[in-house]
Amino acid sequence: MQLYGKGLLMTFTEVPPELEADFNEWYNREHLDERINIPGFRRARRYEGIDAGIKYFTTYEAAASENIASPAYLDVLKEPSAWSNAIMPQFSKWHRMTCRVVADHTRGMGAALTLLRLFPDPAKADDLAAWLNDGALAELNTAPGIVGSCAASVDLDADARLAGAFAQTTDPDQNVEWAVLVEGTDGEITTATARDYLSERLTVAALPGTELVVETYKFMYGNLRNSDDEIA
Repeated sequence: MQLYGKGLLMTFTEVPPELEADFNEWYNREHLDERINIPGFRRARRYEGIDAGIKYFTTYEAAASENIASPAYLDVLKEPSAWSNAIMPQFSKWHRMTCRVVADHTRGMGAALTLLRLFPDPAKADDLAAWLNDGALAELNTAPGIVGSCAASVDLDADARLAGAFAQTTDPDQNVEWAVLVEGTDGEITTATARDYLSERLTVAALPGTELVVETYKFMYGNLRNSDDEIA
């Protein structure tokens, strides 16, 4: 089973330790379900870091990147719940990637996720996308313990619209961040295999002066909505 569309929102979040219990209850019981009930959204999954710069990672799958910053999405942002108002200002770390899917070889859901992030050299981006689509991820998926993989790149237009809703500013000339997500049954195996198959080529494709970031997560919780006529 592949991703539920061509849009992929990824968020990285952390709160002070004393707030984690309430933060996780809010995320699992309200925030995640609120987001996937926005038209165009289908599935969301949460992960906890095993070896990651920011502890919690969430993916939201949408029909297209335009759904991530759609009027319906922005309407939800305008009226946060009391619980959201209590939790969100207390984020101690936060990062967002508002993406379009570049390559999709996802298959089911793995217990572990390895995330490889980079800023590709624009002159190498098309070749990198072709390499991922034309066999690199398919070959990776044949390795023991690997159950699927995909790649996505930030959609600057969608990200700018979403940033505006949060009263944030963006640099129109910013470098475009990419991510490759590799799912497997075990974190150590998934990360070691992802490095073996991908890291050399990704490092070569990265802009000079930037580094390939490799992070490992374990699956926590997810929910799915099959259509706009259903409530998760």
